[in-house]
Amino acid sequence: MKFFAVSEALPAEKWRNRFTETWPRYRDWYLSEGVGSRPTVEEARIAIAAHMPELLPLYDRVCRLVSSDEIAQRALSLFRTPPIISGCSVAIAPSSEPILVRNYDFTPEFFEGTILHSQWLDHDVLATSEAWIGCLDGLNSKGLAVALTFGGRLAHGREGFQTPLLLRYALETCSTITEAIKTLERLPAQTVSNVVLLDRSGDYAVAFLSPDRPMVVRKRAVTTNHQLALEWPEGNSWSETAERADLLDRLRATTPDLATFVSAFHQLPLYRTAYSEGLGTLYTVMIRPASGVVEYSWPQENPWKHRIGNFLEGVRELPIKSF
Repeated sequence: MKFFAVSEALPAEKWRNRFTETWPRYRDWYLSEGVGSRPTVEEARIAIAAHMPELLPLYDRVCRLVSSDEIAQRALSLFRTPPIISGCSVAIAPSSEPILVRNYDFTPEFFEGTILHSQWLDHDVLATSEAWIGCLDGLNSKGLAVALTFGGRLAHGREGFQTPLLLRYALETCSTITEAIKTLERLPAQTVSNVVLLDRSGDYAVAFLSPDRPMVVRKRAVTTNHQLALEWPEGNSWSETAERADLLDRLRATTPDLATFVSAFHQLPLYRTAYSEGLGTLYTVMIRPASGVVEYSWPQENPWKHRIGNFLEGVRELPIKSF
């Protein structure tokens, strides 16, 4: 499994290279319900203009970069997509410094593997890219950090956006948790997701997004794959969401130091190996909003540290660990 660290202020040749390499793996999923179920480019533009107008020039730009593929242009909007389920565990570390720690659990076949440093609007953003214009987690130059997890229900809305684009939009346009919450509240979410927010002051929150319910915000330091209650018995058992949340709560209460706390993310049950089921851990990331540092790590591997003000490009090739 390869990770690419890429710095490019606006999408251009580097962005197109990463898209060209990864798009074929996503195309069949995007068309799995038939092309008629997906929006036209004009429908996508209208939706973006209505809800995230600051991103419309960016969307037009990436569409020009893939101008020969109209299906790709539709997919790049992250509007009205097929459903998708992942895992993930997130916690605010028990530390005097604000730190977000998360495991991203999914299947390697549908992982872009791009750590992107960019400046699409007013903020520098360092994020784990998802679907080329969205992100799974990240940090902006104002000290706002975000991360997503699956929310534990199968509700799926027709007219919303996938959560990675909502996270990217928050990083591009918001400086504080208060701003991010107001922004997320007005955006139509297509799937049930949890968005963890942390800023450089140490303030944190979780926004529970749903296509069929109003957004709910709670001040919670731990988030796995359910929201206010366990609502999907089969999925809860499969993902061990309650067990992981309980473990993280105990670790926060009893762990003496940051290194020990982070090392738990490299062990069962937080570090998961069901890759074929979409529940394999692909990376652990530690995000430090106050210092602008984002550090990726894996079991028995040297960590890979990036800084929002001094980003270095590179490639890391990693084995998929198993127990």
